[in-house]
Amino acid sequence: MLKPLIISIILLFSFQTIYAQKKYINRKVAQKNYDGYLLMTEKKYHEALQLFDEAISDDSEAFFIYQNRALCKLHLKDTIGAIADFKTNINLEPNNAETRYALGNIYKHWKDSANAINYFVPAIEIAAEDFSQTKLVYMSQFAGNYYRLNEKYDSALVFYNRVKQYTPENASVYINCAVCSFYLDSLDKFCANLEKAFVLGGDINCIALSAYCNGCTHLLEARGHTDTLSRALDTRLAGIISDTIYYRQPKNRPYDFWEKDNNRKVKVYFNENWQICLPEKASYYREAFWTKALNNFGGEFKDYYITGELFATGRLERTKIVGDYAEYYKNGNPKLHAQFNHTQPIGIWNYFLKDGDLDMKIIFKNETFEIKIINKNNPNAEITSGTGSFEIVTEKWKDLSFVLKGEFLKTNRNGVWTYQQNDEIILKEKYKNGKFRNGFVESDFGRLPLTKSGIQGHIFIPPHLTQITALYFSSIEAARHYSFIKRVEIEY
Repeated sequence: MLKPLIISIILLFSFQTIYAQKKYINRKVAQKNYDGYLLMTEKKYHEALQLFDEAISDDSEAFFIYQNRALCKLHLKDTIGAIADFKTNINLEPNNAETRYALGNIYKHWKDSANAINYFVPAIEIAAEDFSQTKLVYMSQFAGNYYRLNEKYDSALVFYNRVKQYTPENASVYINCAVCSFYLDSLDKFCANLEKAFVLGGDINCIALSAYCNGCTHLLEARGHTDTLSRALDTRLAGIISDTIYYRQPKNRPYDFWEKDNNRKVKVYFNENWQICLPEKASYYREAFWTKALNNFGGEFKDYYITGELFATGRLERTKIVGDYAEYYKNGNPKLHAQFNHTQPIGIWNYFLKDGDLDMKIIFKNETFEIKIINKNNPNAEITSGTGSFEIVTEKWKDLSFVLKGEFLKTNRNGVWTYQQNDEIILKEKYKNGKFRNGFVESDFGRLPLTKSGIQGHIFIPPHLTQITALYFSSIEAARHYSFIKRVEIEY
């Protein structure tokens, strides 16, 4: 039985012998190619491969033979050899969309999406009018998903719109377009695509449409039936309309399915210590969606200085920050470019000076991290050589500075490391030649000993992000001001 990879390629790849590239084809060579093709139809792959080898030996520029030999090698489980032949075919016949499709499909089944895209996209662009529509939809859908998942929403829409042309009754592609439009801040297009998906029977409910758009009463007749209290919602909308995905209805409590404040855009004000406060006492504010079931912010958010300049942008899923996060100085220059995976720092974080120059990098590796100072005038510059002490202020509020201090010896942690709030030590650890010796953490229960290092990558998470999630209020008056926020902790 053929492997799934070979089956999918054979089913979606037509045997073609196009003789447009070479002006003259030796009859003997063409006959060997044809005889090899017939042997493949009889599953005599070894005999077919021998004829293809002979034909290519006689004429190494007979491009169409490489295409057939590649397919033969796939049957013989020589995928690497098949790839080489497909690539040779492309070099000799650049406009062969079929070969590019076949190569892209191999990489797709290998889960190598980047290489698959490198062949699918050109195949779509050069495909002739009679090229298989099934394959075009297949490749365009894959390309759209690839770019969407990599947050290149403009590029994703190009390919999703192609899918719409071929399959205009496909509700799924309208959901994909809605997601991309949301992250491009095109809320009109977001609603238009969401409503179309609803009419076509996609997993969209009236609650979602009421939260963002004009509800769905006017769409029910077009859909052909009523929305019978279904909470079904496509998972691609998670983080955008998370409330309607994760909500669990309490027992013995009737739920009003038309509550208009399930997910709504809100503006919340914060003082200099990132406590929720009254607008007139604010230093910052956040614009984001409020998810009632989670009693917290959800989806994309933007934080601003009280004077209106952008302070930060990011995204939350179930109160956990995910994806790209950025902070800015008041002059508009970048302050921090970071990445998160469910609140865990990942990748390379870049810190900038007010003039826009790069100051330092933090490279996260699993739970640990590496510090690289780029700015030669940075007082910690000596640690870039691998040896020296440092003191890094991770964030500064009105009344608090969060400071990490430590020492490296030949790139290894050494001596005493501390994490402090002002002069108060929260974490203290001792190292020798990179090995953790002992340490403690100050907690609500007093000083607790550590059996392993607590100074890991999470130390660099901007503390105000945790403060915001905790929903601390500056006063009782502030708590009363935000009536949509339930379950609060009040400090005053």
